[in-house]
Formats: sequence, structure tokens, C-alpha cells
Amino acid sequence: MKKNRPITPFLGGAVTALLAVSCLTTALAASGKVSYNFANVALDGETKITAGADITAANGQKVPGTILFTDAAGGKTNYLPIRAVSELLGVEIGYDSATKTILLGGQPKQEAPEEEPEQEPYEPGSEAMAVSGRQWLRELKDGGIYYYWPKTGEVSQYTDLPAFQPTWLPEGFALSGVGVSPIGIPNSTVGWNYEKDGKYLVSFTCYRPTEKPCGSGHGVEVDTAALLRAATVQGRSADFYQIHNVANLVWEDSAGNLFWLESNLDQATLEKIANSVKEVKEEALPVYQMEWMPDGFRKSASTVTPQMVTESWSRETQTEGQPRNRTHFRWYYSRGSQAAPAGTPEMITIKGIQAQYWRAVPNAEPSTASVDGKVISISTTEAQMNTLLWTDPQTGITFRLLAPLDKDVMIRMAENILPK
Repeated sequence: MKKNRPITPFLGGAVTALLAVSCLTTALAASGKVSYNFANVALDGETKITAGADITAANGQKVPGTILFTDAAGGKTNYLPIRAVSELLGVEIGYDSATKTILLGGQPKQEAPEEEPEQEPYEPGSEAMAVSGRQWLRELKDGGIYYYWPKTGEVSQYTDLPAFQPTWLPEGFALSGVGVSPIGIPNSTVGWNYEKDGKYLVSFTCYRPTEKPCGSGHGVEVDTAALLRAATVQGRSADFYQIHNVANLVWEDSAGNLFWLESNLDQATLEKIANSVKEVKEEALPVYQMEWMPDGFRKSASTVTPQMVTESWSRETQTEGQPRNRTHFRWYYSRGSQAAPAGTPEMITIKGIQAQYWRAVPNAEPSTASVDGKVISISTTEAQMNTLLWTDPQTGITFRLLAPLDKDVMIRMAENILPK
């Protein structure tokens, strides 16, 4: 009997016409090369997959969030996991193993389908090996880099997020975003993204011991075992991998926390960042709210950590006979500096506080969806986002607002961000 099973192959081509993808990596030399996780993926202007971060497959393993392939002629094609596409667009996915067919939407009806067996606890693969002086097992297989906590029966529950983060970054880098994994044990994983000029990226993730593996896939043609190089971080052995233009540095501490740095910087710089990582416990940020915004916006997502809070808002309007118009904006607040766009900003004031304003890319186009050649929806893209950035000198809190709205409207929104 045919059975529909979850799968995680990659689907490219037309997908990138639906999703706004902004590559942070520099152009690859033309010779058929591949780079991983150096693109943000936004749906209707809201970031869904963050550059520098893997995504978690149904079996708990980490896989690349995006793949960028550069052919011999220099042409570029972005690939996304088909399961991510199905979830972003709300399309059911399945797999017919008998016909080797990926099923997107409109699943064929089946009589009395067999129930899927309950998934067994995840066990390390046959090639997972103990590493001298470490607790996590390591497996390098089929283009993947995977780490497993061997004592899954002793995994703890966590009341707070990990507080580890780099305390040194190269000049010009600033915090651009934070992510908290919804997979597995709550408060077990947190990741930080730092950017410079929209071209250079540092991604740092802390994994506490859980029953789920940590890792990333780089394509079966990549011999990750051959790319492994020994390194040292804070006096402990570490693993370094240079895969195309992406460097990975992985190590653990005596408490069993696993740390992963990924960047397009060189090994020496990555090691210096790693050696600066320490536990930095901070009090929770004050709670702010935006007390005025244009009518019709509704909160669509939020992330709260002691160091940064993010909120995403969206609005959908439609005039009879016209496409749906979806508009999105995001705002962040944090201690310390935040990443700013490249270029020279316009200096303005917000309630007497000096602020910086960057206009969006000139003539940036929205994303559109069409049926039978007719446009049915128009959505904000990242390129259409203006940026407003300022720091309150009394509290040291930095605010960043990204919106495709007029400058005066954004200033009014900023002036109405107040303590709750």
C-alpha cells in the first residue's frame, strides 16, 4: 500500500519567484560552486528563514535553510527545502514511495491507510564516534556534520535560555537578529546573528544537551570528514570546517553546552570570536509597546530574549477587482548596537534624540503572485524596507524599525514606542 511520508529534498527554480531572498555572501567564482545558509528567506516581507541558520528536519536533524548554486557561467539559483516551502505557503506535502513522487497539495485519497509507526527516540548514526576529552559524539557522513548528546535519558528541563554569547566581534559588526528554537526541549537552543555592511555574517548558536541531534548538511558530494581540521577554543579541542566560502567552528564546554560559529570570515578571526564567548547573564529588557501605528496592522510574530526583542506586524488590504496588498514591518529593541544598512544615513531626530534613517533600495519592486497570468497579490519585499535606528541615551536601549512606509509615518511610529 502506498504511504505518504515527510521528506526534505530541495526545490529550486520558480520557488525564488515567490520568496524574497537576499544573499549576504559575496559572489562565488564561476565554476559550479555551492554555498549554504547565506540567504534570508522572507514571505510577504516577513523573515521566515534567517541567514546563517540551519532549519530542523522532521527527524530532528539540521539541514541547510538555503542553498545557493553558482554555475560555470556565473548564473545563480537559490534552492529551499521543499518542506519549508510547503509550510510557508500552507500546502500539504507527502511522498509516494511506490512511484517516487513528491505530493504537493491535493493528496490522492486512499482507503484505510496504514498508521505511521510511532517514531523511535533518535539514536546516533552508525558512524557517530566519541571524541577524546568531549561528551558529544560526532558523525561526519554524506556531506553532513552532526553532533549527538549520548545521555538522552539524563536530559534536563531548562527554565531560562542559554546566556552565552560572543563578547568580541570585529569592528563594524552589530547584532541583527536572534532566534529561539521551537523544536525539542524549551529554552535549549538560542542563536545570534551579527552583520557588517550586509555582506559579512557571523552566526553563533548555543545548544544545550537534548534528545535531538545538532548539525547541518552540505550536500552528499562534500567529504566533511576530509575537511575536518583540529582547532583549540578556550583551551579545549574544537572542530573547524571550511566548506566553500563558509567556515564552521564547533566546540563544547565542561558543562556539556555545544557551541557553533558559522561565518564567511577567516579561521583566525572565528577562533578569536570563539575565545571571547562567555556566559553573560542580563536582566530582562524593559517591556516596550508601539502605541500608534497605521490602521489595520496585526502582530504576526515576536521573539523575546533578555538581550533583544523583535516584533513583526502585517496588514492586508484589497480593493474590489484589484490584487490583495500585503504590507509588513518589523521593529527590534536591544541593549547595545544593532546592524545598520550600508551607505550614508540621513540624520533626523526622534523626541530630541538623534536618529539615523536609510531609504530603501531605489525603485525596489514588491513580490507578486499570479494565477493564469493575472496578479492576485502584492507583498512587501526586504528591498522596500526603509530603516530607522536610534539609541535612547538614558536607558542605553537601541531601537530599529524596518518598514516600507513614508519617513514621517515611521518617525511618528518611533515616537510612540513607549515603556509599557
